[in-house]
This record gives sequence, structure tokens and C-alpha cells, in this order.
Amino acid sequence: MNTRQKGRSFTMKCIDRVKDLDAATYEVVGSGAGRDKGDMRMPRFDMVIECKDHRTAQVASWTDQTDRQGLGYSKTALLWKHPKSPSANPNIRVDISLDFFKELLARYGEPKIKQPDRDLRWALARLITAAKEVTKRIED
Repeated sequence: MNTRQKGRSFTMKCIDRVKDLDAATYEVVGSGAGRDKGDMRMPRFDMVIECKDHRTAQVASWTDQTDRQGLGYSKTALLWKHPKSPSANPNIRVDISLDFFKELLARYGEPKIKQPDRDLRWALARLITAAKEVTKRIED
């Protein structure tokens, strides 16, 4: 298997592993030829991703390439195969910027309101009543 085939094979493995998060994830055909940038895209997340499968990890140079390939996008990621993991079932690592990591963590943080106050409880009750009314009208 030549280098291009090896790279494409790894990219397809990465796509298979994240398809459940974004079914529209796709390989960027011809990315290495300077046409489009990045090895794969995840449209739902507006993310440009570079994939690397090498015998030795060169994360610093790969992250530089990922940043260049991102063309100014803040949502870029580097997926790379741990060199000691098997190709059949690779240990895939992810490198993203700290700012992007913080953004992702903030999305999954605890809700700011743990117990609704009196006004919010009243608003929620009205919302539930309105939703029931809309549902009833749709069903009629």
C-alpha cells in the first residue's frame, strides 16, 4: 500500500468512527493536491479535520499544517494514529486548540439554573399549556 492509499484508508477509518456524530461527514477528495483543504469535513460542526497515520508522531508540524489547512477556521482538529497501535484497530488521538476545547466543554456544562424560581416556574407552566394547546389544534 502506497502512502496515499495508507492516508486515505486512515481518513476513511476516522470518518467511520465519527459518522454517528455527523452523518454528513465526508472525505475531502484531492486535499493533498492543493485543491481543497483538510482531509475530512464535518459540516454539522463546520469543522476542518486533518488525519495522520505515520510511524513516528510529529504532532507539532501536524498542528501547524492543520492550522494552515483550516484557512482561518477556529474549528480545526488533527486526528492521528498512535504509532504503536495496530492499523486494523487504531488508537486515534485528537488535537484541538484549548479555546475550542473550552467551547466544547462549556456546551456540556451543568445548567446555570438548577431549580427554577417562582417566575420561571410560572413561565414553564404557561409554555406547557401553550404546547398542549398547539398539539391539540394540530391533532384536530
